[in-house]
Amino acid sequence: MDRLLHLFREYPAIAGVAFFLLVSVSLASLLGSMMLKAGVSLKPIVFVFGFMAIVAVPQACVHLLDAFAHLRASKLPVEATPPFPQASEKNPDSSPVPWAQVFGPDVDPHLIVDAKIGLKDIVNEAEEAKVAFKQNGETILAARFASPAAAHTALQLYRGFFKLAVEAGGEDRGLTGRRYQGGGDWSHVVAQANELYAWTGATREIVETKRLHALGTPADPSGGSADAGPSKRMVSDRLTQNVPVMVAFLSINLVLAVGWFFKGSAWAARMPAVKVSQPLDATTLRSQLMAIGSGTTPMAVKSHPDGTLEVTWRYGDARWISVMSVHRLKRAHKLVLSLDEAERKVRVREFWSAFDGSLNPDGAHLAWTMNSGIQFFEAAHERVIGVQLDQKGMPDGELTKAWTFDLQQLKAPFISTITEAGWTWQPLVWKAPAVLHWLTE
Repeated sequence: MDRLLHLFREYPAIAGVAFFLLVSVSLASLLGSMMLKAGVSLKPIVFVFGFMAIVAVPQACVHLLDAFAHLRASKLPVEATPPFPQASEKNPDSSPVPWAQVFGPDVDPHLIVDAKIGLKDIVNEAEEAKVAFKQNGETILAARFASPAAAHTALQLYRGFFKLAVEAGGEDRGLTGRRYQGGGDWSHVVAQANELYAWTGATREIVETKRLHALGTPADPSGGSADAGPSKRMVSDRLTQNVPVMVAFLSINLVLAVGWFFKGSAWAARMPAVKVSQPLDATTLRSQLMAIGSGTTPMAVKSHPDGTLEVTWRYGDARWISVMSVHRLKRAHKLVLSLDEAERKVRVREFWSAFDGSLNPDGAHLAWTMNSGIQFFEAAHERVIGVQLDQKGMPDGELTKAWTFDLQQLKAPFISTITEAGWTWQPLVWKAPAVLHWLTE
């Protein structure tokens, strides 16, 4: 657990990945439970979260690789603290520098105050501590301690006090990160010999540049150059700097996402044909579908000259007008069926429209729009209590009405008729030309 908390603190993106995974699993479980109760297939769950995985998994992998690269480069194992570099002739960069050089020439001397006033929790043990404020909001902290170990302790206190989300560096080279767990300004803090220095600014470049001007380039414990620092070893940095690899990666990811969107959605909504000895011909199947609309179901079927069948609610039926009026149905559905006898397949386009409430004895007024797609399932049950009126329009007792809308039940007679006839029910996101059926189906 300590190692996990340490990893989250060092690289908050890992906590974000873990939270996203937890939410995804919880949401999939909840939706799966609802769909099982509704008696529908769980294939839509696979489609939705498969699509999310194509987009999110590569990003999560890069964050994980970045985190491990950062921890490896920063030389910060959980069990031990790295030795603090001592000042010596071979390591002159660890020697203190004049504070005027740390603060810089553009700092107003009147804005340099005792750091123990506001940062006592960090520099209380310092022999002397000053903090400089600049008009643009930047700050510079310098503190002198009795020993390098005390300065190192103060660095840890600074890191914890400001909840520094470290993104680059190590305690032997200085830490760069955003304060307040990644939600604040940037800071670079370093303990050098028996002194502690810290710069804050709006960007990472500002604070690291301030450090370079004051202390010079930090020595690389690994023996490499400064340009080979931790930020350069990040996987994300190397990817963004390699244009051909980024273009190839984005192209492949886009192809996979588009392909899965069409193929996956068609697979998730498809209802395969039942094996029969002799599938029905298109004319007979069309007659059976028309017969469904002439029965007592709430759906009406109309044939178009182009051979398609339009399935809609019975908006002109007084029973359904009453239900829609009382319960203010927000969406109305329409199905357009295209029969392909060569492939024994019925291609289904689904449309929906907002209901504007203008109902009268002549029927319902609905403005069909181009909102279309695949509606995997939708179920709602409501009970409304109102006042019943007599013939004179006066209150005459309480009226209770229950309304159940189950999209799958509305489609069920058509799906069963088509599949039991030896045909496939194939909903589509987009009515593609024949040459693109390989993509959309």
